[in-house]
Amino acid sequence: MAISRKAAALAAAFALVLPAPASASPPPKAPGTPVRTEPLAESLRLAGAGTSLAIRYRSTGHDGRPTVVSGTLALPAGRPPAGGWPVVSFGHGFGGIADACAPSHTGPSPWERAVQETLLAAGYAVAVTDYEGLGTPGDSPGIDGRSEAYDLVDIVRAARHVAPVSRNWASVGYSMGGHAALFAGALAASYAPSLRHMGTIAMAPITQWGVQTADPAFRDPAKPVNHTIPYNGRTMPLTTPGFRAADWFTPKGLELVDLAGRACIGEMIEAVAGLTNGDVLKDPAAATDAFGRALADDEIPVARYPRPVYVVHGTEDVIPIALSRMTAGQLRAAGTDVTFVPVEGADHITLLPAIATRVREWTDRLFRRR
Repeated sequence: MAISRKAAALAAAFALVLPAPASASPPPKAPGTPVRTEPLAESLRLAGAGTSLAIRYRSTGHDGRPTVVSGTLALPAGRPPAGGWPVVSFGHGFGGIADACAPSHTGPSPWERAVQETLLAAGYAVAVTDYEGLGTPGDSPGIDGRSEAYDLVDIVRAARHVAPVSRNWASVGYSMGGHAALFAGALAASYAPSLRHMGTIAMAPITQWGVQTADPAFRDPAKPVNHTIPYNGRTMPLTTPGFRAADWFTPKGLELVDLAGRACIGEMIEAVAGLTNGDVLKDPAAATDAFGRALADDEIPVARYPRPVYVVHGTEDVIPIALSRMTAGQLRAAGTDVTFVPVEGADHITLLPAIATRVREWTDRLFRRR
């Protein structure tokens, strides 16, 4: 794709600060290999960024096959420290599965921006993956822990090819991105041993699928339908052998499943307003059981994570804080150094602005910077 003369000049200027190539280049299709890099549109940049890039890079898909993923990379202003800028790989919250919903197209939400800009100002490079299938050809698998983790890891590897960044990095994520950050914390050492993962901060993470699918709010035909349900109907046929949306969704539900392929979360919230589980699902309890079985493999690994973990959740979140408390307890029992932080009065949206400064402090502790 052709770029403007101004963009070309920016790219050429940026090339002057690229690190020297490694003595042994990786195979051209290895995970983390950049495919395309160009200056990020001014309207999408984080405030205070010295350089901002849109990047496409190779990763590993939900099916274990090579794929190409898009994302963004923001570097602090000024000269990098010795060894390069430390990196935060940020997992964004769920915004839909269409390409138009990718943060590299829309920019971060205002609440995610608050955390990202705070970290950038503190001297961290901020890499944000779009996740597999968002912003690039192919379908999104939606919730898929391994794919999410690979995407978070491989954008750090890609960043090291195109910018002066360190091999030291942390996984930080919100909502679905909290799920991604935790998965990355579990898999980073084995998937990318050449990098040095420093730890994880999961903010209002989506976990405990089994507990969630047992909630009567998802099973009662008369209860309002959750706006994420049509996305399940769209993504699970991709990730779950034998799953067919037509087996579980009503005609109205199938219309919403079709809409999920092109509508971002705000439009979907409007589309399901006033609809019940019974309007969308033929048998809500049976369908929810099917969703639970499909999601079972995507529960975060309960194990001893090699690096420290922070799990943070607002007390007024619509996603019950008890789920995060349970997750933190399971990880602690498995031997992980985990800190659980309840944030009084914060909901799913107000949490991030409320803790942006604390996230910077926790990140500093993970990197032992202060």
